[in-house]
Amino acid sequence: MPAFNWTGCYIGAQIGYGWGKSEHTFSNGAPTDNSNPRGALGGGHAGCNYQFPSSNIVVGVEGDYEAADLTGDFVNTTGATSVGSAKMKSDGSIRARVGWAWDRSLFYATGGWAFARYDFGGGPVPPPPCCGYSASPSGWTAGVGWEYAFTNIISGRIEYRRTDYGTSSGGLPPIFPTVIMPVRNTTDVVRLGISIKFWPGLL
Repeated sequence: MPAFNWTGCYIGAQIGYGWGKSEHTFSNGAPTDNSNPRGALGGGHAGCNYQFPSSNIVVGVEGDYEAADLTGDFVNTTGATSVGSAKMKSDGSIRARVGWAWDRSLFYATGGWAFARYDFGGGPVPPPPCCGYSASPSGWTAGVGWEYAFTNIISGRIEYRRTDYGTSSGGLPPIFPTVIMPVRNTTDVVRLGISIKFWPGLL
């Protein structure tokens, strides 16, 4: 029986768990702290692979989009009180993949551009925060994974990725509209996924 060939295009679904660091700073000198959001996320992905002839090397491109519920908050009473919260509501990415195939097993690295949607809160009162803003930061994502082809068209995967969305910035209306609260955001996510190859079908 010939070795499995990874060339083809696919669609799939994924679920995962993420933990992050959202570092809040305040233009009025209130204490800096981290809200550390964490929670579940899930959505879909699509991509295409190409396995070089008579080679174990597989290259590809993939995009994904997920709904997310990563939440966290803090109250810092060191000196002046500060409060912060972060909620990641969605995320997505467009990435390259480079892997090494052993028949139906594919070990790969992946990286590219990522984006997300966040709600941020802050203010000198206990949570829920008095004020805040929404933002759509973007940055880079990179990670590694293992994928296994159970049949010629169905495969499953486990993947870890770290993402850096950079720093978002906004005011704290309606109570503190002149206070600016920059937030720097990173996440680490482990995902489980399943893919169905739709072209070509059976190889």
